[in-house]
Amino acid sequence: MLIAQITDTHLLELKIEDEVAQLRADNLTATVAAINNLNPAVDFVIHTGDMTHNHAQNEYALAREILSDLHSPLYVVPGNRDSRANLRQAFANDGYLLGYDSEPILYAVNIQYMRLIGFDSLSSASNKGNVDQERLKWLDLNLAEYPDKPTAIIMHHPPIPITTSIYPWQYESLEAGEKLRKIVSHHTQIVRLLCGHSHRPFIASFAGTEVSTVPSIATDLRLDPYPKPLTHVPVFQVHKLEKSSDFFSQSYIANMHCQYTPMNMPARLSKTLDQASKE
Repeated sequence: MLIAQITDTHLLELKIEDEVAQLRADNLTATVAAINNLNPAVDFVIHTGDMTHNHAQNEYALAREILSDLHSPLYVVPGNRDSRANLRQAFANDGYLLGYDSEPILYAVNIQYMRLIGFDSLSSASNKGNVDQERLKWLDLNLAEYPDKPTAIIMHHPPIPITTSIYPWQYESLEAGEKLRKIVSHHTQIVRLLCGHSHRPFIASFAGTEVSTVPSIATDLRLDPYPKPLTHVPVFQVHKLEKSSDFFSQSYIANMHCQYTPMNMPARLSKTLDQASKE
């Protein structure tokens, strides 16, 4: 099972002489083309939030226009820059974004031998993450439903400190992260929590599994240093889930159709998709 992950596209309305808006649209367009050219093809694509920058309907229309070129199904979760209502409206035809307007976006789908859970980590009070009791109860119940099916959770805010950031903790309270940790620790089928928000690649252990983040597709907002030739070249990740629940990740350079391993990725991720496919 192959999963392409993109995040933090921060699309803006395209206006004459707005170079930033054009750059972000071009970055996403190049990323979509690169994902479509992968061989073997990915089974689906996930977008882990901040699809738009000002949560405006015309920004979502642009996102929908570009993302509709994907050859694989797309699953999305909201980020702090998103509007739940506008995100639902833009992707209503995809059939999995249930609920109404500003309600939290929560869903679970079975895809071949795995389960994908979309979990809304947004706060109504700030741009930081939060998880209320209702969402935690929903997560616990849905994880309990398929205890033997390898499961990935996609969400915007990583429930871990990003130690390479000057703002390492991005939840409103440590308590929120601990409540989430407690639930995750009870469900051993979780192979990874796949997140955005940090605008950089990062991975850490969490409650018996791992949390990882990927760079922002909006390269003008991307954090951590990159080689000069990659300054405005988008980087995305492809994850491979084996039936054994082994989970591997590799970064790809969109415009160059090749792999890239960031300097700060830990050695325990050195087993790439290519290596995994030979085992």
